[in-house]
Amino acid sequence: MTVGHGLLAALLLLLTACATAPAATPFPFPIQVAPPEPTLDLSNCSTRIYCGDCPAIPVRRVIDGDTFDSGNGRIRLYGVDTPERGERCLTEATQRFAELAGNSVRVQFGPRQGDAYGRILYYVYTARGESIDELLIREGLALAWTRDGQHRDTLVAAEAQASMHRTGFLWAGG
Repeated sequence: MTVGHGLLAALLLLLTACATAPAATPFPFPIQVAPPEPTLDLSNCSTRIYCGDCPAIPVRRVIDGDTFDSGNGRIRLYGVDTPERGERCLTEATQRFAELAGNSVRVQFGPRQGDAYGRILYYVYTARGESIDELLIREGLALAWTRDGQHRDTLVAAEAQASMHRTGFLWAGG
């Protein structure tokens, strides 16, 4: 075989090899494609903060506008401050919290899970998943907790709106 024929043979061998190259080897691990994010229909929801899949716990007794007893212990709402004994609006805040809570609430931890009084700290939601913290603030029955928490900004904005519009007992004066 001459050099020209050898070169031609090598070129044909190379072309044949490239034309029949094996398929790319698969990754050594399965590729997982994330399912599309579910879209929540919040058109019937009255709060910006929502947690329809948070765990539910029983409400045994409402103590005041931001505290209740459950089978888990004494629970304090994380995102709000409501009037204390002897302060104006205590009765209204307590009654509204009891109405919103019913016999069961949904709960979500904030950055801290307890307070200095041994209470468990939770953001608290209605059975449907609407934020009780936000509703109490928007209705002028509670002030927003401003130090920390994943929902702080939303709750502070709700308080500013309630104050500006003089909504509820806390802002009505008197």
